[in-house]
Amino acid sequence: MTTLLFPIGHSLGTYYTAEDRVHQVRLGAEIVGLTDEEFAAWSLAHGLTDDRSPWERGRVVDLLTRHEIPDSIDQLLTKGMLAEVDLASPDDFAARHRLLPLHLGLGNTPEAPVLFRAGTTELPLTAMTEAMYGLWLSSHLSPNLLLACKEHEVDLSAVLGSLHALLSPSAACLDLATTEEQP
Repeated sequence: MTTLLFPIGHSLGTYYTAEDRVHQVRLGAEIVGLTDEEFAAWSLAHGLTDDRSPWERGRVVDLLTRHEIPDSIDQLLTKGMLAEVDLASPDDFAARHRLLPLHLGLGNTPEAPVLFRAGTTELPLTAMTEAMYGLWLSSHLSPNLLLACKEHEVDLSAVLGSLHALLSPSAACLDLATTEEQP
């Protein structure tokens, strides 16, 4: 059984007041404020850009411990900012969340026709298969990730297994599902 840890929401940056600062993350239609410790754990749950192995809770805890950052994973799970997903039964998670693309689609190249890239016009940040690229490009049009995978005829567990490659460079984010299809 593989259980992966995923961040939910889209970072909006840090908001400073005269007394404090808070890291703002959009979760659905709400903006949630995270402490430094919570934001560190939430950020690490995205994965590392140079590490494509399964991203599980223990790996995030190890990194937090190594950097002497208090573990706030349980608080973030309670707030709905993190989710643990068993790849053997991911349907409930996928029905409650959706995938949103955040970077430009750059397509493939003659030199690497089977890899489709995303990033900025100056810098491709990640690459994926054609099937994953199609899902990534249009998943925001589906009310949830489960329906998006069915519409694109891709395996949900395989998508979740490769999703940190999109999350770590912020090419995509996971958000709450919508109740109806978007126009």
